[in-house]
Amino acid sequence: MSSRSFWSIAAVFTAVACTGEPTPTTDTAADTAAKDTGAPPVLSPSDLANGSENIALVPSIVETQRAMEAAGITTQLAVLIGEKPYDLNNDNKDNVAVRSGVIIANLLLTVKDSKKEQLQDQLTKIRAGMSTLEGGSDIDAMLADIEDRVKGDSVTRDDLLKEFDQLSGAVIPELEFNGQKRIVPLIQAGSWLQGANLVAKAVKKEGKPEAADSMLKQPAVVDYFIQYVKNEGSEKAPAAITEKLAESLTTLKGLAEKKEPFTNEDIDLVIKTTDDVLALL
Repeated sequence: MSSRSFWSIAAVFTAVACTGEPTPTTDTAADTAAKDTGAPPVLSPSDLANGSENIALVPSIVETQRAMEAAGITTQLAVLIGEKPYDLNNDNKDNVAVRSGVIIANLLLTVKDSKKEQLQDQLTKIRAGMSTLEGGSDIDAMLADIEDRVKGDSVTRDDLLKEFDQLSGAVIPELEFNGQKRIVPLIQAGSWLQGANLVAKAVKKEGKPEAADSMLKQPAVVDYFIQYVKNEGSEKAPAAITEKLAESLTTLKGLAEKKEPFTNEDIDLVIKTTDDVLALL
């Protein structure tokens, strides 16, 4: 089962096999419609149940960025990210996975506007997270190469966004993490929660709550995370985190199923709900 953020925050990406070679996928009607509107396509429960290796549960950050631009949201997300430090060498790999997902979302959502030092710090932390999670030598070498090119100013921000979007959406979900199947869903959850938090804060700042509809109304995605936390994560992470995560996701699912456009009150609830669980990390 593969994923991407968001965020969250869902799209069908190019799948990458264990050899690292991309295999083409065929656009669905939902994908075509999403390209026309700038919004990420919505996955159905059957999409998630199928568990296809080519399906990314968390929506593409690139598609999220396009949706924000299409909605006229101009706020630079980099200014909305707090300075909270994250320990990526922690013995609790569940925590490291969620934290890594948060940092991946931060990088993808801010790569075009962030300062070089901030970008380098994010890459270093992601690399440390992948090492702690036993992602393997291939992903470490890929991240080291990106670090070197960023340091040497030999990659454009647009190219870096495309490259890291592919890395996070297709390469990382294919990693085995030494047989720890829960790692990918937890990375997904961290990215989705952080993406939802930043998008909500951006639309609130600009007074456009309805602009978040296409980005945050993904009930099947939220439901997947809820089931994972209840059925798989309850004995694998500290109760305070899993209980708050389940509570927060249940609230977000209710909002995601709302038929009417988001209101200012809805956006405030998204922000509070995601802030609460992210604060535990």
